[in-house]
Parts: sequence; structure tokens; C-alpha cells
Amino acid sequence: MTTVLALTDSTEDIQRFCPAGSTFLFTIRLLPAEEHTYEHFEEIYRTLKESCDLATVDVVVAEYVESLPLLYFMRRDGFDCPALMIPHNNPYPLHILLYFLLVSAYRNPADLVICGSANAQRAYERLTGLPARNICTFGIADTYRPLAKDACRDQLGLPRDRTILLYTGRFMNDKGIAHLLSAYDVLRRENPEMLLVLSATHIDPPYYNQLAAQLESTVLFHRLEREQTALLYNAADLFVSCATSVFETYGKSPLEALACGVPVVVPRWDGFPYYIDDENGALAAVEYLTEPVNPDANPYEFARVDEADFVESCRRVLSRPGPLTYRVPSWARYENTMRTLPTLIEEMGRYPRPTPLSADTPRPLDPGNRPKSVSALLDHYGLEDARTLLAQADRLGLLDQSNPGEPPLLRDLHNELFGLMEKESERVQESH
Repeated sequence: MTTVLALTDSTEDIQRFCPAGSTFLFTIRLLPAEEHTYEHFEEIYRTLKESCDLATVDVVVAEYVESLPLLYFMRRDGFDCPALMIPHNNPYPLHILLYFLLVSAYRNPADLVICGSANAQRAYERLTGLPARNICTFGIADTYRPLAKDACRDQLGLPRDRTILLYTGRFMNDKGIAHLLSAYDVLRRENPEMLLVLSATHIDPPYYNQLAAQLESTVLFHRLEREQTALLYNAADLFVSCATSVFETYGKSPLEALACGVPVVVPRWDGFPYYIDDENGALAAVEYLTEPVNPDANPYEFARVDEADFVESCRRVLSRPGPLTYRVPSWARYENTMRTLPTLIEEMGRYPRPTPLSADTPRPLDPGNRPKSVSALLDHYGLEDARTLLAQADRLGLLDQSNPGEPPLLRDLHNELFGLMEKESERVQESH
């Protein structure tokens, strides 16, 4: 039987696809930036070694980027079993990319990254050198399904007679909330009965206060339960987002909206073009920038939605005659993910163990086939040896993001990553 070590905080999901009775669960939580230090990761690793016998592990399930330094420490110590990596994130900004390059230097032939779109898959393989597969993480649950609109509005205290635009997600400066409010203002001048509803899981207080005056004509929910969020999707006429965030690989909220029968308008960005088209919504144009709009608040904002095109896209989708039926793609269903992952774990557990290299064997970070943007990063900071990467990056302030990186490096990596996704989107659309 395959013995799995799961570095996770999604215990219920992990237990659905990992073997019962032979899975070690080790909680790994999302860490604030200041806790991303070499010393802290070593401390967590010491706790991990004390909690289970690493020599008995056949497969590691490594959820979140915080698990990647622990995976490196395991391999450094000779525990070289394959890993299924579930980062819920793109390989950017710098600290995340460095974690993946470190694991890539110590890769196992059966390693695999799973991410939620073919766009993200291609970007992972190109930037990190690790194999990736388009498997939705962890998929859209049956909680999100079509329900009666008026009944949902009544339960949430929302008016029945207004056109409702809905945004769900983090209320943070990488989510384009300011652009969304500006676009909403244009649409509301045309239709005063339009209402923007926002449902936030996390709120950045300074950013909220900056936009507070523009929220007067909106409704804001905070930390709704999943069942209430499903009601909210069903209460909406259109899901909207202006996010050009660097952190997600495909965007779960638009898929949840589609599962509830609601069309979507989002930027032509990230994994969105993989499943949004003229049949179920619209993709608004995106402008690439030479400098971040506000580097003090968000040094990674090298793109923003074209507000005029976003407004026009909303008009176009809302004007479609109904009723129309929108469905979440089958690949994005939770059940599909849970059927796929057990087979992957079983296959990885059968993979022959490679002969561990000695601790003194050089592990180059850049074998010469990385994009120029990645090589430029490593050259700029003198990062050559995988054995010293974490400590050196920690000293430079790259792990805790006190030093986010030089703007030209950030821009080139940003454009490399999302340019790859954009090209993949064009290829997918052509194949259809």
C-alpha cells in the first residue's frame, strides 16, 4: 500500500483521494510574508521529522507554496520520493519562483504540479522545468448549482427588481476593485437600478478605507458560508471581476458562478481564457504596463484591465436575450478531481526510487533551458547553488518580500509568465 505524507490544511479533501490508514497528515498553514524565513522553515521541518518516519513515505502531497521548502529539506536529507504539488498559485513573484526552482534542482522523475488550466500548466513547465497537469484544484462542489433567483435574493435581503452585478473574492489591491468600482459607476449612470454586490473573504483595511467613499452605492458581505455564497451567485445577473492578480492560476469564483448558471465578465488574463468565451460571458482587454501603478502598495501590478472594454463587455452580456443556460466545464467539477487524483497517487507510489545523489553533488538552479527572465533573476542575485539558495535568498530579503525584487526583473518575469498563458489561450481558441 502507498504511504503518503500530506503537507496540507485541506484535511477533508486530502483524505478523499489519499489511501485510508496509510496517510500521515502534517498541517501546513499559509504563512504571512514575515514568517517566510530560512530559520522558520527549518524549525517546521524539525517538527515534521519528529512527527513521522520519513523513510517510510512513498509519496508527498505538498499543498501550498509553504510546503516546498519542507520538500527540499526532505530531499536534501535523502528522502527522495515523488511529490504531487498543489500550490494554488502561479510560480511568481520571486520567493515562489525560487521555491519551485529549488525543488526542480532536486526533482524526482515522478514529480507533478497540478493547476487549474492548460495556460497555467504551460507556464509552470516553462518557468520551473517541472512537469504539470491541468487538474482543477480541488474543483467546484455540488453546493454550487442553479437555484430560484427571487428566493435567493429574498434570503439574502437583496431587491428582486434590480440588475445585480456580483464580485466574490479577496478585497485586496491585486483584485482590481478600484477598476471595478469605476466601471460600475459608468454602468450605473446608464442604469441607476443596477447594484454591485461584493462578497469578500479577506479585506485589506488600508485598501478598503481608500475606496470606502466609492462603496456607498454597493452592498458588501464578509465571510459568507459556502451555502450562502451559492445563494449569492444565484441572486446575481452577472459575475464580474477586474482582477489581474499574479497569484491564482485559473480563478475559482468565475467557475462557481457558471456552476450556478450565471454568466461571467473578467479580464483576458491568467487562466480565465481557458474557459470563458462568448458563449458564457466575455473577456475584457488587458493593458500591459512598463511600471507598476503603485509599487509601494503592489509591486507586481504590471497589467490592468481596459475599463472601457470591460464596461462594453458587461453591456453586451447583459443585453443577451434569455433565459440562457451556463454550465461549469466537466473538468472543473470536484468529483472529477477526486476521481483523477487517487490514480495519480497510486502511479507515483509505484515509481522506482532513484538512487539519491550525495549531499556534495552540485545541483545547478539553471540548467540552461530556462527563459531569459529566469536566468536574469538568478544571475542578478548570484543564485547558483541549490544548497545555499534558501539561506542566501533569506539574507537578501527575497523570501519575506522585504525586498520584492528589481522592477525590471519583476516586469520581465511577469510578462513571461502571463504572456505564455495568453499564447496558450490563443492556441486553445484556434483549436476550437
